[in-house]
Amino acid sequence: MGICGGYQMLGKHIIDGVESGVEQMAGLGLLDVTTRFAPQKVTTQVTAQCEPGLPGLWSGCGEQDVVGYEIHMGTTQLGSQATPFSRLYLRNGQPDSAFDGAVNPAGNVLGSYIHGLFDSAPFCRALLNQLRQRKGLPVYDGPAFDYADYKQQQFDLLADKMREHIDMDKIYRLMTEHQQTGAQ
Repeated sequence: MGICGGYQMLGKHIIDGVESGVEQMAGLGLLDVTTRFAPQKVTTQVTAQCEPGLPGLWSGCGEQDVVGYEIHMGTTQLGSQATPFSRLYLRNGQPDSAFDGAVNPAGNVLGSYIHGLFDSAPFCRALLNQLRQRKGLPVYDGPAFDYADYKQQQFDLLADKMREHIDMDKIYRLMTEHQQTGAQ
């Protein structure tokens, strides 16, 4: 699996007329895709739905939502031996409809521009259950680990420790004084 630049490297070719003196470079050739760099950087929040009927490891991920962000330069074109991984339907909160990523025919290589795929508990569960089945282990149907909840709990713990060990009244006073006197 490759995310962002890793996705680009999994392809057949990277064409770069922007950042490097090398115009074209061979990729690993694990995905039938070609990436062409562009001068503008894409930075966007996205919501996508995994494509139904994905092969191999990704077969349990069909039609699940994934949320994340893209930050890359260029576009990646799929060849005839690549299946789109997902369809973006929101970009920065606005409706959109574009494919993202690629899966090889065997379903054991995936590339995507979406950072944060593994923050999605249903996506992780589907992938891990495919791996469990391949190893002859039963499907896991216990409680899901919610990464967003975990992060919030950790931020709350950090905030509690900061309140416990930092004189916040003094910091607020200093901030107010700074605002009243102006930045000097």
